[in-house]
Amino acid sequence: MREWSKRPEEVRNLMNPAFCGRIILATVVEYQEKTNRAFPFPLVYLILPLVLPRQIREKINSRTKLTNWVQNNQELIYNFAKRTSDLIEITNEALEFMMQAGYLSITDSGEIEKTVTVGSISKTKNSDIEVKECITKAEHVARWFATAGAVEIIYFCLGVRP
Repeated sequence: MREWSKRPEEVRNLMNPAFCGRIILATVVEYQEKTNRAFPFPLVYLILPLVLPRQIREKINSRTKLTNWVQNNQELIYNFAKRTSDLIEITNEALEFMMQAGYLSITDSGEIEKTVTVGSISKTKNSDIEVKECITKAEHVARWFATAGAVEIIYFCLGVRP
């Protein structure tokens, strides 16, 4: 892991563990509410590459099935596998932060679950429009994952190899 102070200022500001962790938390919570199951660990690496880039985030809509969305938005995901790989370190730091803060945990079977009632964390309080949009779109991603099928199908659909 690179030392935090040696990262570009934009990375420190836009991809800090608390913000990225909040996006992951929103996805995990929505997934658990929709499926009554813990969140599959491998899917955590797909959340930030879908939600953080504005051009992708603006097109996310869970009313469209993930497979249809991918088919209709090929230009947005042509380099999705590389973007996913580039964000592994950020995702790991965000997940670790949320676990240390007590919001998420990893089950004995290797899945992610919320550990506290998240109702006390507001999506909108002290947040600008873009932050609210990221959290809302993270919930849409959770709905996609909840209905798309196996983890392997989701990875294949997005062109990512584990």
